[in-house]
Amino acid sequence: MRYIVTIALLTLFSFSLAIAGTIKGIVKDAQTQEPLVGANVVILGTALGSTTDADGAFVILNVPEGEYKVEISYLGYQQIEKMVTVGAEEVTLTVELTPVALTADAITIVADRARFRETPVAFTDLEKEEIVKSLGSRDVPLVLNTTPGVYATEQGGGAGDARINVRGFNQRNVAVTINGVPVNDMENGWVYWSNWDGLGDVTSSIQVQRGLGATNLAIASVGGTLNILTDAAAADPGIMYKQEVGSGNFFKETFTANTGLLSNGLAATIALVRKTGRGVVDQTWTDAWAYFGALSWTVNKSHRFDLFAIGAPQKHGHRLYTQSISRFDKDYARELYERDNLPEDIIASLDNAPSYGRNYNPNWGPIFNFDPNDLKE
Repeated sequence: MRYIVTIALLTLFSFSLAIAGTIKGIVKDAQTQEPLVGANVVILGTALGSTTDADGAFVILNVPEGEYKVEISYLGYQQIEKMVTVGAEEVTLTVELTPVALTADAITIVADRARFRETPVAFTDLEKEEIVKSLGSRDVPLVLNTTPGVYATEQGGGAGDARINVRGFNQRNVAVTINGVPVNDMENGWVYWSNWDGLGDVTSSIQVQRGLGATNLAIASVGGTLNILTDAAAADPGIMYKQEVGSGNFFKETFTANTGLLSNGLAATIALVRKTGRGVVDQTWTDAWAYFGALSWTVNKSHRFDLFAIGAPQKHGHRLYTQSISRFDKDYARELYERDNLPEDIIASLDNAPSYGRNYNPNWGPIFNFDPNDLKE
């Protein structure tokens, strides 16, 4: 029994010596000799490793005896590997890492499109078929009224006077891009849709990103991002001529021609729009032209050149939308005043108030009454 105990003690002692190995060292920049903080030092094939401290030093304790490959890596530096032999004595390493240029995938400015299950953004896509079916001759934002979180309106009813709200934010806080180019006014962030008349006839898809979107541009997008894409290479080849008529003597002609993607990688689209009308609301007439041209050259799967030209020379009437409802229908205004329990004197003021009807336009008609004899030279 005495011999057995002695052998067991000797075995435990030799095993404790076997697990006492240590690897330590310092990691530096090969050019500046400055210590690298947070570099990773890993013994490959094991779960052992460490990171460097503020002095660039690291220590890995309790390394079993044997030969190992140690990997040292740091962001922006060339990764290296070293072979070490661990025994009873400490292994000391001095590692110098060489800086390297970081490479990454190219950033695609055109579109800034979110992708399903890839981009952490709430978004909705509208494709060409839905746009053609639902938009008609209206301004582009009005096709988005069925999109969650979006409210679009024609405002006062003038041509090109539409506006869009995303999650309650007006379009000053909604980034609007056409083929990746921001079109918000540089001073106040507003978007004047009359400047983009005819855009709906050549749009291939629209994406609405709700909330802060995936755009890489420094533009106001706290409400959301509206990406409008006109893709000549995606259009089916053919020629189209369309006429539209509507109330208020509305008449619109549209001509478009697409080559589709040719065998040499080229594609082209041209469009011409002519629009006239008296307007349903008083003096919201329109007299507009619009043109669009696109030339695309697909070099390969990774590179494509696009050239676009778009314009909309036009004149149109305008009506402000922030008007008292009593100007248009005093009987309806009285119902609202009584429902909200407004004071009697305010309700009584409607008795002699004029009511011009819903098509009244104060931007060209009388805004207030005055006696010309009261004017003094």
